[in-house]
Amino acid sequence: MTTRSPAVDIREVSYHEFATTGRAIADYAFAPSPLERNVDELLKDEQYYTHARPLVAFVDGEPQATVSTYDMTQNIRGKVARMGGVAAVASMPPARRRGIVRQLMEKAFQMQREMRMPVSALYPFRDSFYERLGYATLPQQRYLTIKPETLAPLVRLDKPGSCEQTPMKNGFDEWQAFLERYQQTTHGFSLKHVSNSVRHRDLNQWWLAFARHEGEVAGAMSFQITGHTEQMIVGTFYTTSSIGRYQLLDWIGRHADQITDAQVELRPDEYPETWFRDLKPVVSNQTKTDPWPAPMGRVVDVALLDGIGAGHGEIVLEITDALCPWNNGTFTFSGSSGALTVVEGGTPAATITIQALSALVFCGHDPANFMFRGWGEPDARAQETLRSIFPPIVPDLHETF
Repeated sequence: MTTRSPAVDIREVSYHEFATTGRAIADYAFAPSPLERNVDELLKDEQYYTHARPLVAFVDGEPQATVSTYDMTQNIRGKVARMGGVAAVASMPPARRRGIVRQLMEKAFQMQREMRMPVSALYPFRDSFYERLGYATLPQQRYLTIKPETLAPLVRLDKPGSCEQTPMKNGFDEWQAFLERYQQTTHGFSLKHVSNSVRHRDLNQWWLAFARHEGEVAGAMSFQITGHTEQMIVGTFYTTSSIGRYQLLDWIGRHADQITDAQVELRPDEYPETWFRDLKPVVSNQTKTDPWPAPMGRVVDVALLDGIGAGHGEIVLEITDALCPWNNGTFTFSGSSGALTVVEGGTPAATITIQALSALVFCGHDPANFMFRGWGEPDARAQETLRSIFPPIVPDLHETF
């Protein structure tokens, strides 16, 4: 007796169809269950997902797995380009361990290439699973916990500039404009399409604080207060100058009689112990209430890396990519005048995987480590050139999705 192979149909669906198919799969994977959502309530959110592209895998006609791509932007070593934010990757138990999610991801990468997205990013349930799909792990976000009373000397200090607080619904446009300016100078910084971001404005669940100096916004933070003598949750803390930083810290310090401590999400390369004396900061890569794993990034289309920032040097690499066949081949990477040029062809000096290239682009990962990751074995000369073209850099992803 032969066993019939199930018929797998992968297709892009509208938000309306996703609400009645893929959403239940994602809820089963990531939410308490059993859970039955009101479809009419879900459809009220359709306006926020006009630039999301969900895929659903139907097995013998039944929805069994899903993945969504968000149309986002990201700073890639100084160049702001489109980025595929991958979310809601989930499958029902009958579809697991059968390669169906892998097929969905292949389809998602094809879609992202058609949208001319050079890179993709996601937050993994397990990084080893997504590494097999071409992703490399990025630095994990860090969180500062600080007692506001330790900032009392700073509050008493005369400082240039000022700080202003406003509800999200009133300050959203200025906050969004600040984030877009900040993205221009911050590697890895991603932003969702504004059609999705306006949900923050409509929900109005955050305060905004703007640090101002000489008519310009020098810093912005979003925050919530959980209750009297409880905690201030600072969701974003971005500054463009020292004045911006210390004005925002001053604002936190002014809550000393209202909150017990403040939790501030940090950029991965910030060290708050150097900010001011006697702060006694506690830094962790997790929060107690809403932990997120370290994000991961992937090069979707090698050719589209042309024009990102780079150091000096030239090397020819053979790239191997199991899921994106258009990346399989030989490419010449040249760095001069601060920009990368990518052209096909040449005699390769080394063979590396797409995971290795992703790690170089996003982080400047040391190529000496590749052999231990199964990503290739460039010789000492190739390693030196790669370090020069892709110097170390710390990405700050910003968005969660």
